[in-house]
Amino acid sequence: MKRILIAVALFMYLTGCSSLQKSADEQGPDTRLHTLYIDKDGNLLDPMSGQLISNSDDYEVVDKAEKQYTKNIIENFEALQKDNPSLRLTLFIHGGLNDFKGATRRSQTFTAAMLADGQYPVFICWDSAPFTNYFDHLFRIRKGLSAPIEGAVSSPIVLLEDTTRSLSRFPAAVYKEINDPLTVSKIIKTRDEYDYEKRSAALQKLGFSVSNEGPYVGVGRSYWTVMNPVKLVTAPFVDGLGSGSWQSMLRRADLVLTKKQAYEGEIPAAKSKLLDEPEEQSRYADTAATKFLTRWAKRTTLQSVKINLIGHSMGAIVATDILVRHPTLNIDNLVFMGAAARVKDVENVVVPWMQSPAHEHARFFNLSLDPYREISENVYYDFLPRGSLLNWIDNIFGSVNSYKDRTAGSWWNIVRTAEDIFPAPANSPQLRNRVQLTRFSIGNGDTGPQTHGDFGKYCFWRSGFWTNESRQLPYPLCAR
Repeated sequence: MKRILIAVALFMYLTGCSSLQKSADEQGPDTRLHTLYIDKDGNLLDPMSGQLISNSDDYEVVDKAEKQYTKNIIENFEALQKDNPSLRLTLFIHGGLNDFKGATRRSQTFTAAMLADGQYPVFICWDSAPFTNYFDHLFRIRKGLSAPIEGAVSSPIVLLEDTTRSLSRFPAAVYKEINDPLTVSKIIKTRDEYDYEKRSAALQKLGFSVSNEGPYVGVGRSYWTVMNPVKLVTAPFVDGLGSGSWQSMLRRADLVLTKKQAYEGEIPAAKSKLLDEPEEQSRYADTAATKFLTRWAKRTTLQSVKINLIGHSMGAIVATDILVRHPTLNIDNLVFMGAAARVKDVENVVVPWMQSPAHEHARFFNLSLDPYREISENVYYDFLPRGSLLNWIDNIFGSVNSYKDRTAGSWWNIVRTAEDIFPAPANSPQLRNRVQLTRFSIGNGDTGPQTHGDFGKYCFWRSGFWTNESRQLPYPLCAR
């Protein structure tokens, strides 16, 4: 049982959203001026040391330290802006299954290249590592609240429940492992494929910008190990043990903008003195990420600065929260890469945001892997079940009560729902003309991402990547 748990967690880590595997040269721009790392409780960590920016028990001391940290970032932007008045702010939010080193390494790797492109990156990072999330599910969190005593006492019951779920889900897990290869097969056309084909051809006629170039086949050769029977044993445990980690990661995604003190524990005492600047005002439960965005939005000199907001996988969930909580930010490019946000989130948050007068020129880019790549993604020669994280969310972890509960990052999902969720021109003029749907074709080398974790291996901040123009070389080749 222990070996299976470790194998499942390791598999989730390797096939998830973490994309940078090698150490980067740490020389260059100061990582602290381009990174906001929010821990599992919503507190700000130093991206170099991994320590709390302030470990004081005094709320005002912590608040002051976090505000000074965000102030340093903004002042550095303004200093660089003097030499480049058109400098953009690019916010990047990674997805699930990222540990501290993997998340903070992006700033070390990409900042210099992004600055050279006239973009000032701020990487909003959070603790989404698989092991710590399952630990929270097993020992620390109950019904979304911190409950270490109750968690420790009830952990054997939770583990038994997860194990029982794994066993009870055996038929469904086996069915998925048999059905997915049939979907990939060119001989058999499934209902998903049929419904997709009926709708995809009309997208451009409806006003959408679409990148959907071939090839559309080529994953079959990766199925030479598909008959490995071991995955029929491990597949149910991905369901039983992975679902708890998924629920914990959803909770932590909420904590990127709001500390847990918003709804549990003591409420810090009110400030004893008036704040000097309006832009300094914040709630006691605001994280450093929220303090940064609030300060930015209130800074008169920055309100005209254009912003790219990029969310990869679960980062798209956080991005939708930013749109709701910070509607005045001058975001003109919203980019979802393999989004774990639901289609319903796009309909209920992104569309109204694009329809608002303040964002009537903003563009939305939804980037997806080829659907057959999503289904066939695998490691370890099929000793573990196939599928990308989005495939697992739609078919295993997520609660899918309607089609719009599926992930927006799946190509079939967004194509089949685009006409419905983005209103017709009569109701919302030019809206569809500002929507770009991009599918990266099957291939190797220069065709773009081939696995869910690949998006962060390219020049993801460039518009040519969002629209899949010409060849897509991985970083650093794409930056030359």
